Amino acid sequence: MIGWLKDWIINICTAVFFITAIEMILPDNSLKKYAKFVLGLILIIVVINPIIKLYNESFNINLYANKAVQYMEGKKQDDNIEKYKEKNIETTLSTFQTNLENNCEKYLKDKYPNGNYKVSIDVMYRREKGSFEIRSVKVGLKDNKIEKIKKVQINTQSSSVESYELLKDERGKAIINSLSVELKISKEIIVVYKI
Repeated sequence: MIGWLKDWIINICTAVFFITAIEMILPDNSLKKYAKFVLGLILIIVVINPIIKLYNESFNINLYANKAVQYMEGKKQDDNIEKYKEKNIETTLSTFQTNLENNCEKYLKDKYPNGNYKVSIDVMYRREKGSFEIRSVKVGLKDNKIEKIKKVQINTQSSSVESYELLKDERGKAIINSLSVELKISKEIIVVYKI
């Protein structure tokens, strides 16, 4: 019993000496309060460890602490990596899509200045390849000339979906060919319609 008490007091004195030395070395900044908190936890563990051993001989606080730290670090790290990876993919996908649409509109305006263009691109991320893929490109073309006002018919009975007239003339084909070469994609996924 005396040997156990002697070891406990030596452990407490060593911990206090260690904590005091670290506190003297730490600079006076916001980190110091966190370091004091951690050092206080260490001192509490040193003081409590023998008391717990009185009730449970096989109890080893260091073993439990190490297991807890490993579990928390591993679990949190895995969760954080997946969460940040998903968020990064979503953000990159959105930015890629927006930039691609803007660049296509600018490209078409420069190459074919006689119209206004509205480009809508559907992009997806292929996990197995780790790359982004363009699934479809829709180009709305509005000529710069003034058009007649179309008759508006309001129907409260049913809702209607807007339908657009596909451009299958030479101009539409030229736009499809240009975008296919510029984006290095198949012509089949590009649609040009009249707004």
